[in-house]
Amino acid sequence: MKPMLCVKFLLSKGLSLIPWTSCAILLLGLLGTVSADAAPPAGFEALFNGHNLSGWKGLVGNPKSRAKMSPVDLATAQQAADERMRAHWKVVDGVLEFDGRGDSLCTAKDYGDFEMYVDWKILTGGDSGIYLRGNPQVQIWDTEHKPLEKHGADKGSGSLWNNKQHARFPLVNADKPVGQWNTFYIKMRGDQVTVKLNGKLVADEVVLENFWEVGKPLPQTGQIELQNHGNTLWFRNLYIRELQAVDETAAEKSATGASNQALSIVPADGPIDLLENNLQHLYSWLRENKYEDPQEVYSLKDGVLRVSGQQWGGLTTKDNYANYHMVSEFKWGETTWGNRKGKTRDSGILVHAFGPDGTYSGIWMASIEAQIIEGGVGDLLALTTKDPVSDKTYPVSLTAKVRKDRDGEKVWARENEKGAAVTISTGRINWWGRDPDWSDTFGFRGKQDVESPAGDWTRMDVICRGEEITILVNGVQVNQCHQVSPAAGKLLLQSEGAEIFVRRWELWPLGSVPE
Repeated sequence: MKPMLCVKFLLSKGLSLIPWTSCAILLLGLLGTVSADAAPPAGFEALFNGHNLSGWKGLVGNPKSRAKMSPVDLATAQQAADERMRAHWKVVDGVLEFDGRGDSLCTAKDYGDFEMYVDWKILTGGDSGIYLRGNPQVQIWDTEHKPLEKHGADKGSGSLWNNKQHARFPLVNADKPVGQWNTFYIKMRGDQVTVKLNGKLVADEVVLENFWEVGKPLPQTGQIELQNHGNTLWFRNLYIRELQAVDETAAEKSATGASNQALSIVPADGPIDLLENNLQHLYSWLRENKYEDPQEVYSLKDGVLRVSGQQWGGLTTKDNYANYHMVSEFKWGETTWGNRKGKTRDSGILVHAFGPDGTYSGIWMASIEAQIIEGGVGDLLALTTKDPVSDKTYPVSLTAKVRKDRDGEKVWARENEKGAAVTISTGRINWWGRDPDWSDTFGFRGKQDVESPAGDWTRMDVICRGEEITILVNGVQVNQCHQVSPAAGKLLLQSEGAEIFVRRWELWPLGSVPE
C-alpha cells in the first residue's frame, strides 16, 4: 500500500497518523492475514522463505538437556533430528505443512527479545503451539473441540498455557473457525510476552514461566519452535524483528504509550455493566487457586455479586479502560476470615491496574486503589509492584494536595484547607474525614463517616478523567488526585477477608451519569 493510501486507511479507522515505517505493521493487525507471498513488514525479516526449510532444524531435547550435551553428542543428535524433521515437514504452495507425525520444527538461530508475525491453520481437534526461547508455549487449538474443553480450549488460543503462577488463559477468544487462517502478533521482551490474535489482545505483558527449570528466569536467548501435537498443521508468513535488550528508545516508548491508549476502552454509548451476562467482562485470580474458584469466592445471584472474602484475590476486567465515571454500590456481610477475623471489614476497587496478576503481595496487580474499608471508604493507595519472577518493577504514582492529621498521616486537603502537593508511588492518602482515632476493629465507624451503616448500601463513584481521579461516597467528594500514572488500565474488585455484596458496578461516559 502506498503511503498516502495507508494514511487514508488509518484515518478511516479513526486512528491518528503514525510514521510510515510503522504503517505496514499496524495494517497487518487491522486487516488480519495476508497472502503467502507477501513481503515482510518494514523492519522485519522472513523466518520462512516460502520455498524450502532453509533456516530451520529438527528438535533435540529441551534447553536444559541440550545444555548438558557435549558438542559432539549435540551435533550427532541434531543430524538425526534434522532427518526426522525433513520426513514430516515440507513446503506446499509456499506454506509450511506438517503431517502430524514427528517432532517440532525449530529455528536454526536463537533469539532474545523480538516481535514476530505468524499465520497458522489447524483442522478439527487441532492442538499445537509456539515455543519461545525453547519454552512452552503460546497455545493453538480447536476452541470448539469438546474433548479439549477440560483443558480450557473454549477460552481461546494465544495464551501462555503452561503458566502456573501468571496468566494462563487469554483475555478473549479471538479464534477464527477451524480451517481458516489465523494471525498471531507476538512480542517478547525479557520474560514478558504480549500476544494479539487476529488483531485482538489476548495476552498483555504476561510473564512466560520457565517450564524446564521451574522458578528460574527464562534463558536470555533460545530457539523458536512450531510445536508438534500429533495434528496436521500449516504455517505461513513468519516474520521477525529482533529488539535490543536495552531499554526502549524514545520512539518505541511513544509508540507503546499510543498502543496502551488505543487498547483502552472509553465508554461512549451508555454505561458498561461489569456485572452483566454472568460476569462476562471479568475473570478471577485467587492467591491459592490462581484462575480457578472452587470455593465460589465470587458468585452472582439475582444480579447481586457476593464476595465471600474466604480467599484473598481479585475479580478483574478482561479489558483496559480509560476516561470513565465508575458507579458502584456495595454493602457489608457479616463474615470475616483468617487474620481479618474480628477486624474492620476490608475490600477495595483497583483502577488503572496493569502487569501480571499477583505481583502485589502475591495477590493483586500494580494499580491505584479506591479503598473500601470500614471508616476509610475513599482512601487512595498507590500500589507499585515488583514481579518476583522477572524482577521487573511496575511503577504507579499519583499527586495530591495533602495536610497532616494529628498522627502525621497524609490526608486529602479540600479546596478551603491548607495543604501541599505530595507525590507518592507507595502508601496512602486518607480521605478528608478519616477519624484519627480509627481502629482496626469489626464494625468501626468514625465521627465524620459518610458511608452508610453496615448492612445498608453505600454508593462509591470513582471518576477517572485523564490523569485525574476523583472519589465520591454517597454523593460527597472525599478524595482527589492528579498526575496519575498510568492513566488507564484494568479494574479489580478485591476479596480481602471480608464478605461484601455488590449490586452495581458500571462504567459510564464522563458527564453522563444521572443525578
